[in-house]
Amino acid sequence: MLVGKAYTGLLYLKPGDEFEIKLGKKQIRLIPVGASDDVD
Repeated sequence: MLVGKAYTGLLYLKPGDEFEIKLGKKQIRLIPVGASDDVD
């Protein structure tokens, strides 16, 4: 999966970091593994 640099920059993701993919009705969210997912 390719993810844009602007989005990975917002999440402070680096090559090799792991994340979960959350599918919503209007969005796809990447949640870094170990981060809290309080906002829905």
